[in-house]
Amino acid sequence: MKPLLEWIRTGLKKRKVKVFLLFLICASLAWFINKLSQTYTSNTTFYVNYINVPSKYLLANSPKEEIQVRLTAAGFQFLGYHLKPKHITLDVSKMVEKDSLYYLTSDQIRIQLEDQLNNYSTLTDFDSDIIYFDFTSLETKKVPVIATLDITYATNHILEGKIGILPDSIELTGPKSKIDTINTLKTELLQLNNITSSFSEQVALKLPQDLDGINFSATNVQIKGKVVKFSEQVMEIPVTVINVPEGVKVRTFPEIVQVRCQGTIQDLKELETNDFMVVADYLKVADETENRLSITLERYPKTLHNAQMNANEVEFILRRE
Repeated sequence: MKPLLEWIRTGLKKRKVKVFLLFLICASLAWFINKLSQTYTSNTTFYVNYINVPSKYLLANSPKEEIQVRLTAAGFQFLGYHLKPKHITLDVSKMVEKDSLYYLTSDQIRIQLEDQLNNYSTLTDFDSDIIYFDFTSLETKKVPVIATLDITYATNHILEGKIGILPDSIELTGPKSKIDTINTLKTELLQLNNITSSFSEQVALKLPQDLDGINFSATNVQIKGKVVKFSEQVMEIPVTVINVPEGVKVRTFPEIVQVRCQGTIQDLKELETNDFMVVADYLKVADETENRLSITLERYPKTLHNAQMNANEVEFILRRE
């Protein structure tokens, strides 16, 4: 064995042997290129992507994912298909609808395949006469958005009005069996602490886990609120006794109660006594003891953040005329 290896090493060092090997490599390469440049008819596999599925339908099952084709092409083409499999697209909008069946005809498949071949390949045959599609009809439903909030306000600051959510509802499009199970959509938690100014935040929706086939018109909402500084003001409001029968006079002690109001400085400036109504109901006299009547704040401006009386009942005396 060793003498043979020594003979090969010695031969490789000779110039004539090197020239011979060079010519041998060049001849082999020329032969290989010549073979690849020749035309062959053979089979290969095309992988299929489907496009332009009608928006009102959803593919319930994956249709045919690959097509076996027979081509007449140069060897270089078949080598390329072997190294990098070819992906072709089939346009679903070209399908035929008949007797509740949806399918691409053989002729339409051939046309679309040939349109995606280069000028050096010719389609001879393929293994699919018809490709059927199994569709599920889609429905649309609108559901409200519920904000999940943890917000605290700084001292003497309040939210003016309500929290705003934009959009306040989301459209779902998908199979009826799935969207019927969704009646509301909650946001992820928005946590804001010690707020002193108005805010506007983009917050993601908390989407259901099983999303296959469901499309959402939005996956984020804007949550905003107007925060203002408030003050306090005490209003003195007379007690009004209602349901008093004829011939009876009712006098309360005190006749005026204080109502502590919280609101913006501007809203407090506009307060008037007749904006409020504190009521004691004579019909409750029979239920009361010790000559005391409960009172309620029946009316106050809704622009106020809060309004609270300094008492819940008053004493009274009756006088008949």
